Amino acid sequence: MSDELRENLAAYFQRFLPFLTSVAWILVSYVPLDFASANNLRPDVGLMCVFFWTLHRPDIFNLFSVYFLGLVADIITSAPLGSNIFSFLIMYLLVSNLAAYFNAKPFVVTWYGFALFCLFTMLSRWLLVSVYYSQFLPLSLLMFSLLFTIATYPVLGLVNACVQNVLMKDEA
Repeated sequence: MSDELRENLAAYFQRFLPFLTSVAWILVSYVPLDFASANNLRPDVGLMCVFFWTLHRPDIFNLFSVYFLGLVADIITSAPLGSNIFSFLIMYLLVSNLAAYFNAKPFVVTWYGFALFCLFTMLSRWLLVSVYYSQFLPLSLLMFSLLFTIATYPVLGLVNACVQNVLMKDEA
């Protein structure tokens, strides 16, 4: 294999790495577990990945990545088709329009921003799914999922930051 081909493959791999790691996180998060409460209460790792990669690598994690990530999440979950795409696109629009407020800020500020964006996004998805089923779904499960998602964001953010720092080179 020539060096030029190897470099091109490495460049393509680096461009798809945020999408691939996000898909891997979604697949891992929906592995069936042995106890019932873990199967009903899961963090929304898709929202975490969309927030992280849109904030830190908007040059390679674009609208198409968000759409296909939402499509993967819709196929895996039992939610109505399009609900995860809708929520991921809302998160992407919020972060891409307000990213200037979070750049070069401490992690706590970014975490508070994620909590606020996640609340708005999950409530929007709850409303969409409630309209789909023609009844308001219980908010208790949504709030527990929201709190669990916010609480686990630092772990996923740390792993994604390690992926970014170790496996990805800046193109500049």
